[in-house]
Amino acid sequence: MKKIGQFAIAATMVAAVISASAAPLPVNLSGYEFLLGTSCTINGQAATCGVAFGGWTGGHGPVATGGWTPFPGNDEGLWKATIEYVGKAEFGSHVEVAGGSFDVLFRNGTTVTGKATGGSVMWPPAGHNTGCGTDVAVVSVNVAFRGAVTGSGLFRGCLHDLPAGSVIPPKIWGSLE
Repeated sequence: MKKIGQFAIAATMVAAVISASAAPLPVNLSGYEFLLGTSCTINGQAATCGVAFGGWTGGHGPVATGGWTPFPGNDEGLWKATIEYVGKAEFGSHVEVAGGSFDVLFRNGTTVTGKATGGSVMWPPAGHNTGCGTDVAVVSVNVAFRGAVTGSGLFRGCLHDLPAGSVIPPKIWGSLE
């Protein structure tokens, strides 16, 4: 009986460690667009590749007021992402996300990684509000998780990058779920 009891205690401790290190999804993210990408071709179409974002955990999701939060946010983690898209970033238009990848590293050592599998970024007409704020784009990116978290998910967020050159650095915020 002693060995069975020891096994039960060990199994309970392992389960507690696994659940404590589980990725806290959904997670709110805030950060910046720090590389605008370069011209490329995707499936024969003119595109932009290597657009890079990075930041920290925290904020209040894809909302206009209080959605974005300054560094260090809630101090629970850091993230980075790159995307490729087809289309032109401009007011009253949208781009289609063609691919990309992301990594979120949490303070407890847990990571959430994956690929962007599609989605869009939609800018309102100049001077209009889409729910993210005036002149701020709505971001919706489908993701495929890999590693500690598997399955599919979504990044819902906001991107303030237009008019070009007026928002430096461009801000991005939202929720990975």
